[in-house]
Amino acid sequence: MPTPEIVTSKSAKPKAAEVQKAAARKGDSGAALSDEELHMLIAQAAYRLAQQRSFAPGHELDDWLAAEVEVKQSVGSA
Repeated sequence: MPTPEIVTSKSAKPKAAEVQKAAARKGDSGAALSDEELHMLIAQAAYRLAQQRSFAPGHELDDWLAAEVEVKQSVGSA
């Protein structure tokens, strides 16, 4: 099983401003975030969730899935 990527960002929560900036880079064309941008925001949110529970092991997948829902709802691609 591959080792999960570790995010070391100090600001792990995808802030609305970050999401808006990423969307603004796409212009007014209504284009969605790139897969890379979406992955980065999800990774940051998952890190924040893990941090909130003091990085107790065994919840990594739950953190990732919850972060994915959170980010996709915030960018309107759910």
